[in-house]
Amino acid sequence: MTVQDRRKAWRDRYRNGVFLAPMVRVGTLPMRLLSLRYGADLVWTPEIVDLSIAGCERKISTQTGVISYVKNGKDIFTTHPSETDKVVFQLGSARPETALAAAKTVEQDVSGFDLNCGCPKRFSIQGSMGAALLSDPDRLCSILEILVQNVSVPVTCKIRVFDDEERTLELVRRIAKTGISALTVHCRTKDMRPREKALWHRLRKIVDAVPDLPVVLNGDIFEHEDVQRAKDLTGATSVMTARGAAANPSVFRPEGKLDTMETVVEYTKLGVRTCNTYNNTKYTILQMYPDTKSQKYAVVRSSKSYKAMCESLGIGEFYREEGAQLIE
Repeated sequence: MTVQDRRKAWRDRYRNGVFLAPMVRVGTLPMRLLSLRYGADLVWTPEIVDLSIAGCERKISTQTGVISYVKNGKDIFTTHPSETDKVVFQLGSARPETALAAAKTVEQDVSGFDLNCGCPKRFSIQGSMGAALLSDPDRLCSILEILVQNVSVPVTCKIRVFDDEERTLELVRRIAKTGISALTVHCRTKDMRPREKALWHRLRKIVDAVPDLPVVLNGDIFEHEDVQRAKDLTGATSVMTARGAAANPSVFRPEGKLDTMETVVEYTKLGVRTCNTYNNTKYTILQMYPDTKSQKYAVVRSSKSYKAMCESLGIGEFYREEGAQLIE
């Protein structure tokens, strides 16, 4: 396969898809696996800073098959072979060399890398990462170029829009020249909050500016019905959902969402089966819980262990038969 053919194949994987967006805390292994089960075409990891992942030790659990990248006794990234060809690793980086070192560390276990150029949080901005890269296109493009030239999987990036439309288009054209396989656009400026309506109307000109590059829309995808509507209105190649999946990961089902409590139970089982950190599993299902004033919610919120959580969800037998040997 020629380089040109390979790049075309890589770009095609980002067309006509519905993807799980990168989400801090929520987008860990159980959420990614459940989203794939329900129909997500690709899943993004939460942003992981390059200096955190570079130099990690790779370990494989003989019980669960989970692959862990460990540093100083802490799991920095966990994955599973069942998602290897679908998982995109999102990097937080401010330097080409450290970005590449991080990518090389996990390259064998992921199907792509995505550079975070949209996070507006203070930690990212102060570290010249995330949305700070939007105002430093030389740095941004140098990171993309070193990744594109040196890794064996597709490279993409995720940006936000500027208030100035022409400035946005200028940046997009420059990014496209780095050789990336797709561009995700969070249709908000870095100062906009999630509660503010996404600027879908800004995407059409971006799509037209880079006709050969798949453009993925992110922002305000809450129902599967939103997918085609967003593509029709914007010309986007694919869409990505964050809050829609966080509330109910069965949003990826074309036939419609399942009852939220059913997805809570399935998520919890995956948390146990992958030995996901208990506090992370608890945090995520509390984001999904449909009735935060109910007694059941209060019981789950007060639970201190997987055993107690499973009992409160009515799957105590599952825990006793399958979970206890993994967790205890």
